Amino acid sequence: METLPDQFKKALARIEVNGEKRERAISAHTEIREVPEADETLREWGIDSILIGSYARHTGIHPGKDVDVFMRLTELTTDADPGEVFDHVAKVLTDEYGERASRQRRSIKVDFEVDGFAVDAVPAVRSGSRWAIPSRDTDTWGDPDADRWVETDPLKLGSLTTAMNKDPKVDGQGAYVPTVKLVRQTRKHHLGDAKPGGLYFELLAYRSFEAGVPGESFAEIFAAALRLIADQLASADELTDSALDKPYEPAPEQEELDHAAEVFGELADDAAAALTMERCPAAVIWRRILGDNDRGACFPLPDGCDDEGRSISRVTSTGAVGSREAGGFAGS
Repeated sequence: METLPDQFKKALARIEVNGEKRERAISAHTEIREVPEADETLREWGIDSILIGSYARHTGIHPGKDVDVFMRLTELTTDADPGEVFDHVAKVLTDEYGERASRQRRSIKVDFEVDGFAVDAVPAVRSGSRWAIPSRDTDTWGDPDADRWVETDPLKLGSLTTAMNKDPKVDGQGAYVPTVKLVRQTRKHHLGDAKPGGLYFELLAYRSFEAGVPGESFAEIFAAALRLIADQLASADELTDSALDKPYEPAPEQEELDHAAEVFGELADDAAAALTMERCPAAVIWRRILGDNDRGACFPLPDGCDDEGRSISRVTSTGAVGSREAGGFAGS
């Protein structure tokens, strides 16, 4: 079995958020936290912001344009008016950033004007032992009898991710987080803007690892995860949000699930076939599965392989000898 460990290591480096972009995300996150924490009203509400999302879980992939900041208001509960809370947070950020700050359904987006990079600030209040964010349906915000807040627990999802990444391992490295990145890149390349989105597939990967993914290499584990994900998409089972222990919301449409199941079923078949092939044709299949980003093809081909999966003979050039060898200076 050819598992191409060096190529998978390089592929993971090509799809992860690293270098300057990661430093930019850290800087922007720090800045966005400092602005609301200087506001008197938000301090009274117990502002305590924290980084969440794929950046915080280290499951994000290049180019990683959005960072999520969870603005926990520790002194408020779901009895608070979401409109009042949201409006004040929006005002604080708009006063600081002007037109760069814009209201979204349940967050305030701050554009940093570099490569489309932005930070989404999400206000949250206490909901028992968990947190709640404003409902997507703003029409409910003024009705105290409506479901104005939606329960969430991004911190628990982060802790679950850390725990799941402890086993299995590949060369001493946790395999779960790297596999999630491979899955997210595959979804992005083959489904693009179509739903389900990246978080949905991350939760599918989590359930796959819960069930158990066999293998000692990234090639084997990734192939097994693709098959389990495809099977979940094709089933009639609801996806459970691992952090909340309830069905994922909003659930994708059946047509979207059917399309994703068909695409990932074919990809899982390709991955299984790659495990039976020699290194050159196997590498071409993995390259096709992972696709590319603005850094180029995500999966590099091994030395001695061409784009068609054929082995290339190495030609070594040697200097001529005897009467055909170049003479010395001035033909001496």
